[in-house]
Amino acid sequence: MRTVRALTIAMALLVAVVAHAQTSQRGFSVVLLLGETQGAPSGDALPPAPALRKALNDVKDFLPYKSYRVLDTQWLRGGSTRMKGLDDQEYDVDLIVDTIPAGLPCTKDCVLNVLFHLQEVGAAQNSSEEFGRSIPIAEMEKQRAHLVALLPSAQGAMLQEQKERIAQLDRQLRLAKARKLIDSRFQMAPGETVVVGTSKMGGGDKGLVVLLTSVTGGK
Repeated sequence: MRTVRALTIAMALLVAVVAHAQTSQRGFSVVLLLGETQGAPSGDALPPAPALRKALNDVKDFLPYKSYRVLDTQWLRGGSTRMKGLDDQEYDVDLIVDTIPAGLPCTKDCVLNVLFHLQEVGAAQNSSEEFGRSIPIAEMEKQRAHLVALLPSAQGAMLQEQKERIAQLDRQLRLAKARKLIDSRFQMAPGETVVVGTSKMGGGDKGLVVLLTSVTGGK
């Protein structure tokens, strides 16, 4: 009888320990920053999070940017989410995480194996799809250039119609030209903040910078 009771107590303790370990890793905070090579007059517009600033400081010698500001933040345990950038541009984020060794509950001393993807919404998934989009893109750009050339002579309802058509083509072109931006695999510790990667925008004086924080809970 004592043996059964002892086993019952031991099992209850084991379940409690495992449950605590499983809940110690709460999730991930994803921060999307805009980095600029020209320093902002008012300085950085970053949250006062020491871990975030430390992560940027650790890689400052590898980044060309002098100032940063937050575009969007998202919270997730894994899977997918969508983030917003400049000029209504949206980005898809995919996060896959497991522990090392695989399958074990994550405690404060474990290692997280992370696979992170960031892409513009609608990005082609392979080179064949990219090639297939090249012809429609060329045609849409031709149509847009023609409409822009007609704008100075358009009036009234015709002017408004042409502006709306140009705006529609801009949206279609953005979707058709969507790119994969960051594809990264790395390891991190619970509670750590890392710079996942960067991606240049436009002429290169601006760029996206992604930071990931592994948020833990419990004691």
